[in-house]
Amino acid sequence: MLFLKDPSRILGTNKTKLYCFSPAVMLATFVIEMLLAVYTYFRYKSTFFSHLTVVLIILLSGFQLAEYQICGGRDALLWARIGFVIVTLLPVLGLHLISLITNKLSYLKLGYIAMALFVFIFALIPGSLTNATCGGNYIIFNSQSNLMWLYGFYYFGFLFLGLWEAFDYLQKKKSEALEWIMIGYISFMLPMGLVYIISPSVRSAVPSVMCGFAIILALILALKVVPEYNKENKKLKIKNKKPRE
Repeated sequence: MLFLKDPSRILGTNKTKLYCFSPAVMLATFVIEMLLAVYTYFRYKSTFFSHLTVVLIILLSGFQLAEYQICGGRDALLWARIGFVIVTLLPVLGLHLISLITNKLSYLKLGYIAMALFVFIFALIPGSLTNATCGGNYIIFNSQSNLMWLYGFYYFGFLFLGLWEAFDYLQKKKSEALEWIMIGYISFMLPMGLVYIISPSVRSAVPSVMCGFAIILALILALKVVPEYNKENKKLKIKNKKPRE
C-alpha cells in the first residue's frame, strides 16, 4: 500500500485512504516528534546527551514540517532547502551521540566539516536543488545528479560509520543505550534500503521516505535510548565514586 496512488481502485471502493506518508501523516508525525522532544527535554534535561537527543528529534520533526509545507504549496524550493539542510545535520549528530557513549571522536571533526559544506551548498548555492514535488505519499526532490551521488556517499557513509562504531564498542563493553541506537538506525535504514532496491522510481524521494520511517527512531531515542543512557551514566558515577575514608 505504501506507494499506491489510489488503493481504493484495487479494493473496489471509493473511500478515502490515509496514505503512509501523506500530508496528514506528515503533520501528525511532526506533532508526535515535537511532543517526544518536549518530553525528553523536561524529563532528562541534566545531560548533554539528552540535549543532543532533543535536537535530533526536533530536526526529524522539522523535516516533516518542511514536507507538509511543500505539499501545501508554500514556496516548495525554499522548504526543500530547509528540509535538505535539516537532513544534512542528522548523520553527524547521530555519530556524535554514539561518540558520547564510545568516547571515540576520531571522525567527528571530518563529519562536521563535511556537514557544514553540504549545509552551505543546499542553503545558498543556486541550482543545488531545482525543485520539490509533493507526490501524494512522499516528496520528490530534484537536484544535480553528480551532487546527489556525492551527498549520498556523505549521508550513508556517516550512517554506516555510526553503526560500525557502535558495533565495535559493543564487542568490548555492554551498553543497552548503544544497542537501542543501533536498533533505531536499522529501523529506518533497512526499510529504506528495501524500498530503494524494489522501487527505483522513488529513489529521488529517499530523504522523504527515510524520514517517514524515522519516527521509529524518534520513539526509540526518547523512550529507550535516553533512559538507558541515564541509568548507565548513574551506575558509572556510583562505581567511580571514591568511598569515604
